[in-house]
Amino acid sequence: MNVSYQHVNPATGGGSYLLRFRDDAQESTACLLVDSGSGVDLDAVLGPDEHLVAALLTHAHLDHYGTLADSLRDAAPVYASRATAEVLGDVLSEGEKNYDIGASDGVLDALEPLDGWKTVYPGVEVCPVPAGHAPGAAGFVVRFADGNRANHLLFTGDFTTRRVGGYPGFSTDLPVEVDALFVNVSTTEDFEATLSDSLFTVAERAHAGSTVLATASALTGVHYAYLLGHLGERVGDPIPVALAGQAAKLYADLGYDVPNVEAVPVFDDTADLLERGTVTLAGPEVPVEGSAQRLFDAVKDDSTATLVQLTGGATEPVETAACTVYDYEVVNHPSEAVVDRTVEELDPLHVVVGHGPRRAVRSYRGRYDERFVWASDDDREQTLYEGGRWSPPPWLSDNAVQAIRAQDWRSTGGRFGDVVEGEVSMPAVARADDPDLDAEGVDVERFERRFGRSGGTAPVAPESPETPESPETPESAASEAPPAEPTGTELPDSPGDLDESFLYEILDRLESLETAVAGESSADDSPATGGERVRARVVDGGEDVTLLRLLDDADLEHGDEVTVTVAVARDRDPDRDPDRA
Repeated sequence: MNVSYQHVNPATGGGSYLLRFRDDAQESTACLLVDSGSGVDLDAVLGPDEHLVAALLTHAHLDHYGTLADSLRDAAPVYASRATAEVLGDVLSEGEKNYDIGASDGVLDALEPLDGWKTVYPGVEVCPVPAGHAPGAAGFVVRFADGNRANHLLFTGDFTTRRVGGYPGFSTDLPVEVDALFVNVSTTEDFEATLSDSLFTVAERAHAGSTVLATASALTGVHYAYLLGHLGERVGDPIPVALAGQAAKLYADLGYDVPNVEAVPVFDDTADLLERGTVTLAGPEVPVEGSAQRLFDAVKDDSTATLVQLTGGATEPVETAACTVYDYEVVNHPSEAVVDRTVEELDPLHVVVGHGPRRAVRSYRGRYDERFVWASDDDREQTLYEGGRWSPPPWLSDNAVQAIRAQDWRSTGGRFGDVVEGEVSMPAVARADDPDLDAEGVDVERFERRFGRSGGTAPVAPESPETPESPETPESAASEAPPAEPTGTELPDSPGDLDESFLYEILDRLESLETAVAGESSADDSPATGGERVRARVVDGGEDVTLLRLLDDADLEHGDEVTVTVAVARDRDPDRDPDRA
């Protein structure tokens, strides 16, 4: 069997490929399409003696499915991970309203969820593997037989090694040898910092009592709802999150049930979703249409409200409004170092580079001297495997080819294919039961410092004894108290040596003492007897109105009178912008 590949949209994204499997015993050449993004025209690519056996869809982003409806022919099925298949109906239905993507009914009729290996042509099998990047995204392993041996191609699709919304990231720990790696090289160097910054802004504004509208693409909205819901549980200070419109539909399609998250696919009154101290997630990423526009129109003139735009970088965000406006470019791709490490760990003979800016793709030429690197930005058909042997790029000299083959021999002992005996189990594209926010790339420690309660690192104020045996004033207690026992914290030699953790420890202890003193004084001075200590947050209720939102459970009913002791909490986060309070 001979195998070749062709970029089918190098000028409009470069993430779509056509594989050809030529068998002398067959009259027609079997072709496999991997993604069908902008600019794909199979009518101009397929010859009269070629037919499509299947299409593989890595994930439900427009730049990967935009021409899929027009690409289908020959009764070819569409294979996707089960999660991507579950959202595709709603994704395509929404896509038809805003883009020219063809008739989606044909795609859904051809769609088959894939959990394991599937034979698409005699001697050719495919299997999805986790890819990170977006909820439900997958790469694909393509296995083709040559005699009694099997060779493997791996398509990463857009990928990250981070988890995304509970779905596992891309892993190089595979039970097969990868001979040819098709790697997408759209990269982002600072995604984790941007992710944490944007989440922090959303959380801080909500905790300050602002009405927060966060706008994002649907799958990104689902991702942020997942993170915000579980962050609240992690630090012990939850924020109500409402998902609106398309994001709510995909959340339901994927079967999420995240603490403190409510999905509202359809709403009549924006007031049902927009509340102080609540985060509302809606799309699209810039609020110029759809649910996001309706909700933005309701808050844009409210100086106490907040708009946070989570964009993919291809649109111009709203910059001014009466409400506070933020925008973050949230593009979940790997760094260049992760791409390099992926290549190194998989150790393929061939590296086919694509789906990146033209300059970025060209930068990979010669990057891996010990491998055959294909980093072209044209649509020429290129032969990878012929006559039972992996073929080098035609532009390499004989000496260069021999040197690479010698290095590969030393590394792998030769490329003779794997002997396949029984089913080879691959990593599943399935959401984990337990959230792991660190694995998602979130700086959880930062949130615990700022918002941590019983579940975080910030201490809870000690309870005053209900009936102290010998009440005493704080001053007398301080004068008669024995020297404090060492705590194990070494004092720095000078103020310049104070590190962040030491400052937090000092502030936490001072706040605990201040809260305890305030509680004891109020118990002495107040006519009330008994009671319980309950934490609350001040919420701006408008002119001459102050509201308290209880943060702890309390047995209170309408009309009950309570005595409030005010303890001012310090801001312990050095990153906080005072203008955003």
